Amino acid sequence: MATDQFEHATFYLTKIQVDEIKELAKKNQISRSALVRMIIREYLAKQDNDKG
Repeated sequence: MATDQFEHATFYLTKIQVDEIKELAKKNQISRSALVRMIIREYLAKQDNDKG
């Protein structure tokens, strides 16, 4: 499976956020890691839009 290349970054999540990710992943039948990648992509895209 091909994946997008990410620069190394550290994201800190609260326990509540982790629990919400687990619940969303379960509801949407998607892996937690795939969901986290989607969240990070959205976050980075928002950061790019805010800069530009």
